[in-house]
Amino acid sequence: MFSSVPSVNESHQENGILEAIRAGQTTRFEELVSAYQNRLFGAMLAMLGDRQDAEDITQEAFIRAYSKLETFQAKSSFFTWLHRIAFNLAIDLRRSEKRAHRIGTVTMDVATNDLVSAELSPASQCEQNETQRKIYEALSKIDPERRSVITLRDLQGMDYADIAEVLAIPVGTVRSRLHRARMELRDLLSEYVEAESIRSRSDMEGGNTK
Repeated sequence: MFSSVPSVNESHQENGILEAIRAGQTTRFEELVSAYQNRLFGAMLAMLGDRQDAEDITQEAFIRAYSKLETFQAKSSFFTWLHRIAFNLAIDLRRSEKRAHRIGTVTMDVATNDLVSAELSPASQCEQNETQRKIYEALSKIDPERRSVITLRDLQGMDYADIAEVLAIPVGTVRSRLHRARMELRDLLSEYVEAESIRSRSDMEGGNTK
């Protein structure tokens, strides 16, 4: 929906960075943070609907990944392993009494660098921001289990096997949840899409009368 898996996720690049970190070049962990932090923040924002919570979980996930790096066995990519850590943290936070009154409320603005192209005009950026805001708002209304799947597949670009690894569910369950999530999202966005279509036609008709 927004972006694909970042290039650093290619196994030889990722493994080289991890080997260097294990060899004592700990500052190279910053390369993984730079490559993944915006993507992870976007996923957490879609899951939690709150900017501060998403930032906190993103930061905590990197801290835990770094502290537990010796346990990473490379059965999946670091990107996938990092997401599993973050999603487990998000689930714990979502279940806590602290968040009980805020679940489903979207307070976000589009802040991640990879969601808005710098090449777009200010007007186009505004339109894209509004579209993305509506998507996040709609996602917040979807059941969390299905929201997790559509976030990882359509926002993060993960394949089914990696999603199954992150969420610890069978691939078949991933597919069924994704189908239902897409149907729900389509229905939730239908009114917005229709309104935008009417507005666009009105703008065109107004331009033709000049």
